[in-house]
Amino acid sequence: MVNGIRSSGMKSGAYLLADGGLICGFGEAFTEMTGYTKSDIDQKGISIVLKALLGSSFDLSALEQEGSMNAFLLTKYSEAIEVTIFYLLLESGQKVYSIRRKLNYMLDADKSFVENLMEENDICIGLYSCPDFRLLKGSKKFLAFIDEKYHKTDVLGLCMKEIAPDYNGSNLERQWKIMSETGAIQRWEEIKTTTPYGDHYWNCIFTPVYDEGIVRYILCMMNEVTDHVVKRMEIEEKNDELSKMIEMKDEFLLLMSHELKTPLSVITSSIQALEIMCKNDLTDKVTKYINKIRQNTYQQLKLVNNILDNTRVNSGYFRLNKKDVDLVQITRMITESISVFAERKRIRLTFSSAMEQAIMELDVEIYERILLNLLSNAVKYTPEGKTIEVRVFQVDLKGRENICIQVKDSGIGIPSDKKDYIFERFGRGEKMLGKYTESTGIGLYLVKMLVSLMEGEIKLDSMVGVGSTFSLLFPTTNIRTLAQQTYVMEKPSEQLINATVIEFSDIYYGA
Repeated sequence: MVNGIRSSGMKSGAYLLADGGLICGFGEAFTEMTGYTKSDIDQKGISIVLKALLGSSFDLSALEQEGSMNAFLLTKYSEAIEVTIFYLLLESGQKVYSIRRKLNYMLDADKSFVENLMEENDICIGLYSCPDFRLLKGSKKFLAFIDEKYHKTDVLGLCMKEIAPDYNGSNLERQWKIMSETGAIQRWEEIKTTTPYGDHYWNCIFTPVYDEGIVRYILCMMNEVTDHVVKRMEIEEKNDELSKMIEMKDEFLLLMSHELKTPLSVITSSIQALEIMCKNDLTDKVTKYINKIRQNTYQQLKLVNNILDNTRVNSGYFRLNKKDVDLVQITRMITESISVFAERKRIRLTFSSAMEQAIMELDVEIYERILLNLLSNAVKYTPEGKTIEVRVFQVDLKGRENICIQVKDSGIGIPSDKKDYIFERFGRGEKMLGKYTESTGIGLYLVKMLVSLMEGEIKLDSMVGVGSTFSLLFPTTNIRTLAQQTYVMEKPSEQLINATVIEFSDIYYGA
């Protein structure tokens, strides 16, 4: 036996000698390289010892068939080194497994930047071999992560299939193979681990490392993001609570608005009945009081309607009732319906259209609400003797044809830095200018939402002391050919008349 080893030149080298599958001798350098002594390995199975050194995926029969093999060896002190192992069959039938260390810039402590990173307590980093995905090195924080995630200690030298339960055939196995085969960097976010002290969350970056043109290692660097995730979850939880509170508020507003509408409708009907039944007996003083009651009733109806629609839109309950209408004709009709209110302030109201007709699919009632709001604001803020213009024309905006409905007044105007503010909820223009008129600040906010629901947009151009121009823009893709089903308003409908009276209640009865 000794002569056979001496003839192979390995007596003092790092080798293992096996007879009948059991270790019966080893070279002195083996202990220096691995830290294992005679008591650790003598008469142990060669296959068991080599798998402990080289990993569970080590194939002894493949080594004996090929004669040599490169592998990563984990010492008794958990140091990973790269080695080449040679196989030799002696004449006596005994087998020699010689181990030679290779220089490795990733693993050698005096050269390895990985080793330097491992010494940093705050860095969570691990190094795996390819293609067996064996954990060669890991910082204290990384090993603690493995313990938290998989509830395993002493994992250095183990392959992923030994670390992760249900690894074989899992998505985790597929992801590791993709990294090994393609060299693609992978990022895994918010991996959760659980400890007796609470949950932890980690972001991971897996970077394949090439050596001689092939992926030899996978470097895993992790960053704990528990504080960030916990704060986000707290915000999401508060947002959920807030959403539920808003939903309850909306339901309450819907209920209360409906309840308020009933007595207001009774008051309106009572006034109408009183005027019909007692019209010859009403004095001027009584008529004045009746008009005052009517004015305040309509103003409350206007507020209730705005709150109802605002709540419906925000809660997603709002439904459009679209039909084909001639936008030019209905815009003219709405404009003409408010002429009496303009005349009361001696305001000159004009309508013009560059198009004979434009058949579009619109919700007529909603379009009336939008245009009446813009016209009532124009009348409200335009001084006596000035003009209001309503125009319909086609315009190109950012390469897209649109139909524009424009309401231009000669009123007080809006400062340039406040133009966006008036479209916010409770944004009141008169407040910015130091003036006061009765207004809730809901109108233009609701108008903007309703225009958006009809796939349009609203723009504002204004100058203080000169006036404001509101432009409604609807894409021409909605234009249709004249059809038999097209809705035509030959005269103001009862709905339009009522909507106009309610919208202009603060102007009509306040004149």
